[in-house]
Amino acid sequence: MNPESVLEKTTKGAEEIETRKHKLDAKLRPVLIAVNGKLKASELVSRFASLGEVGVLLDDLVKQGFVRPAAGTAPLVADDPATVRRVTAEIARALSDALGPEADPFNIKVEAAKSLAEAKALLDSRRDLLTSALGKQKAPPFWEKVGQLLR
Repeated sequence: MNPESVLEKTTKGAEEIETRKHKLDAKLRPVLIAVNGKLKASELVSRFASLGEVGVLLDDLVKQGFVRPAAGTAPLVADDPATVRRVTAEIARALSDALGPEADPFNIKVEAAKSLAEAKALLDSRRDLLTSALGKQKAPPFWEKVGQLLR
C-alpha cells in the first residue's frame, strides 16, 4: 500500500456501509467507514494502529472492491516485502545503535510492520517518546535517517 494514496469508497463500499449487504468483517468495517476520499493511507494506518496490521486491512478492502485510489492521487502500489524487511531492519539497527538493548521491545514492533506506512505510523505515534529517549544529540540524525528510509 502506497502511504501517499488517498482512498475512496467504491459503490460496493458505500452499499456495505448503508446496508451491511456483504457482511464485511468487523475489523474491516471501522476502517471502511473512515475512508472518505481525503485521508491518505498513512493517515488511516495511524488512526487505526490499535487494530494491528492496518496496511493489510486496507489491502483487503481494495482486493474485495470496497475502496480504490481516489482519482488523481498516488497509485495504490503494494510494498515489496523484501523492501519492508530491509527498511524496518535498518530502522531497528539505528535504534539499537543509539539506545542499546533498551530498544529491543520497540524494535520487535518495528520489524513486525507489514508495510512502510505501518512502520511510519508506529514511529510517528511514538515520536515524542523516542526523541526523548534518544536525546538532543542522537534524535536529529535518527529521524533524518528514518525520513530517508521511508520516502
